Amino acid sequence: MKYTEAVDLAIIGAGVNGLSVAKAYKDVNSKATIVILDNRSTIGGTWSKEALYPGLKTNNHFGSFEFSDFPMNKEGFGNDSHIPGQVVHNYLYSWAEKHDLLRLVRLGCSVQSAEDKDADGWILNVSLNADQPRRSITIEAKQLVVSTGLTSDPFLPKYQGGDEFDAPIYHASEFPKAYRSERSFRKVVILGGNKSSWDIAQDYAASGVQVEWVIRKSGHGPCWMTRNRVMNTFLPELFLKTRLVTWFSPCIWGEVDGFGRIRRFLHRTWLGRKIVDGFFGIIQRAVLAENGYQRHPETAKLRPWDGMFFQGLNLLNYGEIDFFQLVRSGKIRVHVADVTHLTKHTVHLSDGNTLAADIMICGTGWKDTPPFEFIGAKELGLPCHISAKTSEMDHMAKIADKEILERFPKLASQPPPRTNLKAMDGSDTGISQPWRLYRFMVPPAYLQSRTLVFAGIVRSPSTALIAQTQALWITAFLTGGIPSLANPDSATIDRVSYETVLHSQFSKFRYSRGFGDRFPELWFDSLPYLDLLITDLGLKIHRKTNWWSECFKGYSPQDYIGVSNFKGPLGYHSLTLNSAGGGMERS
Repeated sequence: MKYTEAVDLAIIGAGVNGLSVAKAYKDVNSKATIVILDNRSTIGGTWSKEALYPGLKTNNHFGSFEFSDFPMNKEGFGNDSHIPGQVVHNYLYSWAEKHDLLRLVRLGCSVQSAEDKDADGWILNVSLNADQPRRSITIEAKQLVVSTGLTSDPFLPKYQGGDEFDAPIYHASEFPKAYRSERSFRKVVILGGNKSSWDIAQDYAASGVQVEWVIRKSGHGPCWMTRNRVMNTFLPELFLKTRLVTWFSPCIWGEVDGFGRIRRFLHRTWLGRKIVDGFFGIIQRAVLAENGYQRHPETAKLRPWDGMFFQGLNLLNYGEIDFFQLVRSGKIRVHVADVTHLTKHTVHLSDGNTLAADIMICGTGWKDTPPFEFIGAKELGLPCHISAKTSEMDHMAKIADKEILERFPKLASQPPPRTNLKAMDGSDTGISQPWRLYRFMVPPAYLQSRTLVFAGIVRSPSTALIAQTQALWITAFLTGGIPSLANPDSATIDRVSYETVLHSQFSKFRYSRGFGDRFPELWFDSLPYLDLLITDLGLKIHRKTNWWSECFKGYSPQDYIGVSNFKGPLGYHSLTLNSAGGGMERS
C-alpha cells in the first residue's frame, strides 16, 4: 500500500529559492505543515555538496551573495575575492539550521508528477532513493511552490556515432563527477560558449590538460566576459544595482522606482537615446580593451558576436589566473565549428578538423520546463509553441509588443537575424512563447485559487536578494496578503494577464541575444524588479539614507536589513522598515 502524507505547503527544490520560501512561509504560518523535496543528497541546489569542485566560485564578491538577516563570514578572504562554492554551501546550511529548516527537507526525493486537484491543491507522486525504506510516496499539498529554477534538467545533445565514441560524455553540470573520476584525462573537448564552458576550460587548462574548445558556428557564440571590476573601477554586482546605472537600461516596469521623468527622457527622446548609446558604448569598449581579444588570433575567436546591450555580462572570476593567456599559450585551443559526428575518441567538426578526446563535456544549456510532469493542470505559463490554447496570449503579445516599442524605440533596432542559427536538437531555433508568469512567479490561471507558484524563474546577478524578496512576495500571495490580488475580480484578472504578457515580451526584446525569448533576464533590471515586488508588499523601495547614496551608490543585501522579517499586511504584525537599512520616503 502506497504511503500518503498531507501537508499545507510542498516546495520542490531545496536550493536558495526553495529554502527562502520555506523560511518566509514558516515565519508567517508557524503551525503550517511544510515539506521541501529535493532529489539530491544535500541541500543547496546548485551549491549542494555533490555540485561542488575545488575551483568553483560564485560570480559574486563577498557581501553580495547573502541574505540580509545573516551576513556571510569573509574571514580569510579579501574584498576582491569571489566566494568559493564550499563557502556558499556551508553558508546555506548554517542559515537553514538557524531558521530550523533542515527538519523540513526530504532529500533523495524525486517528484515524478504533480496532479492538479483544483481547490484541493495538488497530489505529488514522489520516488525515493533506493536506500530509503519505501520506493515511493504520495503527498497531498494544499499549495505548491516549484523552486527547481532554470538549471535543474540538463540538455545533452545526441550525436551520430555517440555509441562508438568510447569515452565519457558529460553535461557541464556533471563536471564535479568528471573531476572526481579516477580516470586520467589528458585531452578534453568542451562544447559551448557560455559561462560554464569558460569555467571548465580554465580549470582543465590550469591543471595541465589540453583543452579543445568548440564554439558552435550555428550557435550564439561566446558570452560577454568582464574582469573583476567594470572599467577597472566598479564591482559588477554593485554597479548593476546602482540607480543611476539602471536608468540607462530600458525597463518596462522601471518607473516604479519613482524616477519616471528621467527614464522617459533617456528612452523616449532622441538626445536621451544618444546618451544611452554612449553609456553602453563606453562599457563595451572598456570590456573589449581590457580583454584584448584582437591581440592574438586565438583570443579573437572569443570576441562576442553581438553587442553587450542585448545580452548581459559574466565574470572572469578566476583570481590570479589569466584566462586569455591560457588561450594565447595554446593550452586552450578554440574552434568555431559544429560537431558533425563522433568516432572512437574523436570529435569531427564541420570545418574538417578532428579532435582527439579522452572526455567530452557539453555546456549545452538546460531544458525549458520543470523536470516532472504536470497532470490535469490549467494553463501553467510554461515555455511552448503557440497553439489554439495560447492564442489569446498571442493576441495580447502583439498588443504588448506595440506598447514596448512605442515606449522604448531603441528596442526596435535589433541586431540582424543570424541566418545560420540552428538548435542542437534539430528543432526550431526558438520557442514561440516564453515563461508567462505574473511577476515571474504566478501563472495567471492560478491567481484565484492561489495553489501554484514558481520561484527562481529569473536569471540575475542578484540571486540571494531576489530569492529573499520573491519568498516574501510568494508568502504574501499564498496567504492573501497582497491587497491588489487578495480578491481578484475580472478587471484584476485582465490586468494581471496583460502585465504578465507585457513583462515577458519585454525580456524578448531587451535581451534578444541572450535568453530573453525563453525566460526573464535581469542584468540591469534587478533593482527595479526588487522595487516592483517590494511595492506590491507595501514597503519602502528607497532604502538609502540620503538622495546622493540613493542615486549613486550600489544596493547590497545590507540595504535590505529587516525586510526578511516582514510578516505581511493582512492580520500579521507589520514591521516598520527600517532604521538599519535606511528608508527614504519614495519620491
